[in-house]
Amino acid sequence: MSAPRRVRTIYSVIASPNRLDILRILNTKGPLSYSELKTLAGFKSKKESGKFAYHLRKLVKQTLIALNRAERKYAVTSLGRLVLNLTRQIEEQSMLESGKLYVRSSRQAMEEFNADRILQSLVREAGMPTEIAQKIASETEARVYKFQTAYLTAPLIREIVNSLLVEHGYEEYRHKLTRLGLPVHDVSELILKAGDSAGSIDYIFSKTAVKVFSEFAMLTKIPRDVADAHLSGDIHISNLGTWSLMPDVLYFDFNSLYSNPINLGSKIVNMPRLGPIRNFDSALDTLEILVSVLSKEVSNEVCFDNLLPYLTKLYSQRTQEEQTSMFSRLLLTLSALVGEGKARSVSFRIGEPSKDEDVSAQLELRQSLLSAYARFAAKVPMPPVNLIVSTGKYLDRQLIEGVSNIIKEGGDVAVEWDGKYTFSGYGITSIAGGLQHRSAVDVDGIALLDNLTINLPRLAYESNKDETYFRAKLALLLQTAVGALNLRKEQVRESLKLGLLPGISQLPVVSSIEDMPLIINMVGLNDAVSSLMSERETMTRQEIALKILETASKVALEKGEKVGQKAFVSMVETQDLSRLSDIDSEHYGRSHEKRGGFYETGLSIFADFYNNQDILSGVSALSKATSGGSLLNFVFPKPEKESFTFDVPNLLATVSGKIPFARFSRKPEICKKCGAKVFYAERCGSCKSTSLVSQALLLA
Repeated sequence: MSAPRRVRTIYSVIASPNRLDILRILNTKGPLSYSELKTLAGFKSKKESGKFAYHLRKLVKQTLIALNRAERKYAVTSLGRLVLNLTRQIEEQSMLESGKLYVRSSRQAMEEFNADRILQSLVREAGMPTEIAQKIASETEARVYKFQTAYLTAPLIREIVNSLLVEHGYEEYRHKLTRLGLPVHDVSELILKAGDSAGSIDYIFSKTAVKVFSEFAMLTKIPRDVADAHLSGDIHISNLGTWSLMPDVLYFDFNSLYSNPINLGSKIVNMPRLGPIRNFDSALDTLEILVSVLSKEVSNEVCFDNLLPYLTKLYSQRTQEEQTSMFSRLLLTLSALVGEGKARSVSFRIGEPSKDEDVSAQLELRQSLLSAYARFAAKVPMPPVNLIVSTGKYLDRQLIEGVSNIIKEGGDVAVEWDGKYTFSGYGITSIAGGLQHRSAVDVDGIALLDNLTINLPRLAYESNKDETYFRAKLALLLQTAVGALNLRKEQVRESLKLGLLPGISQLPVVSSIEDMPLIINMVGLNDAVSSLMSERETMTRQEIALKILETASKVALEKGEKVGQKAFVSMVETQDLSRLSDIDSEHYGRSHEKRGGFYETGLSIFADFYNNQDILSGVSALSKATSGGSLLNFVFPKPEKESFTFDVPNLLATVSGKIPFARFSRKPEICKKCGAKVFYAERCGSCKSTSLVSQALLLA
């Protein structure tokens, strides 16, 4: 067949709408079987089988589609795709030359411009009265027809509408109609920066989603005064993207699983169903599944309590090395699972042996777990799985050596000495939600809301060394913070009702979230005290700091009671707080510039001073004055040589019982090339690279 005749034949084949539809279906859906293609093409009755077979033969004969005989499926050929592309171009050009205006819509189709659709959007999306919406739609149509453009786009029309809304003073409607997303330049920059991040492709998608939901929260979920306070730097809201969708901290007691098995329901269909825990393997399986599910539904941290008592119930004796290997595999698996979630970390509170359990078995398991975690910390650059060691009455040489080895390997381990209540890995205390040790209160778990931080240095600087005025301003800001978190609680409850948090919704106590405590974080206490101190000051720095924390705790409690909620204050680490010091530096000039670029989060002690009883008692008093918990970090000196010679066991033994809670970490740098921890020198000992980065920057 000659080329011109072949072309005419192809045109005659695609002249049939049915055959063109078949081509488009295969191009969109991919290879399909005869019956699948017949159904999708609309030939559903038996009477139409002959007609469908006729059309199919025509397309196959002209090699526009081909049959894979091994798979018995039809697929579009390269010639078929070329014909479809040419057909689409012809359709678009014919539209443009018709003299009408066409829009590339958000449904990825070319549609004729219709001003009625603008009116419908204004009424449906923005809630605008019909009369006003008709006026805006008419003005938009007039402007559109003045454009000398080949085609319009849906985003361009929305920009015109929003511009008119601003001109007419309808800013509230504009907020509701705003399109969320990122400029092309920002997406390009995000892709370029992905190579320097810890998550590569995942980093791009997660950051894009966070940007969209952050804009959504600022426009529709956060009160205007709170949004303004965040933008100005009076407060900082971390994890804006998850603000209205999920809680920040979740406590869960593993022991409750034996009496209250979790039913994952039909929402989480990719996970095995959880049955009764009948043996040790099923206990481990349940643990892994819960970590995977719950870490996706919390923005900051999931804290699991009583790990060892939970595992001991069905444990069969093994050698020390077998136990250590078992925990090593478990930690590596959990690390991968947490990395797929939203939470920054998952923490395991080891738990003290109970009198009714086999104490010796739990102590053996504890030692194996500590040894395994030291190996784990040495392998993983930034472990997302944390350990919280509760010393209790079983503080012995083996425990001290186990924790010391973790610190030496560059691990980040938390130790709690206060026997009254449980801490999370970041220092939030569960007493805020009433979750004490199970002997006191029988509570399976509790969810907390925080992620809102008050900028204390800003308040102090604007108070002009007037401590009374400072505390009055702090009270006003605490009232704003409590109101914002209380409103947020209702939004998170709505997420539960909609089924967006299927894992949490199955937890017996947490699912109701009737009593979800509100935690207001504070940053820069030390800087605030420095700003408030004057030459005539009669109080010491410690007294001023205590007065600030005690006032904040009291005011938060009072403001919370007024709205029927428990409200507490904390001093813990959270994300992106460097923006506060950056804003203050720009606003107040170099005189207010903060060295190091950030305000201090929580409390810190140089590890060299662990023998100083005055310092220990001072930070202990400050920790206890924060009603919602405080993070105390011990800062280790940078070694002068490769070997780590600091007397960690003596430090742990000395501070035991003198402070409620602390975290210990050598804060190594990470080699960007091979991921090794670097404690000393300016070059990686493994690959000799000089490209090192701090852990804090990797988390940004």
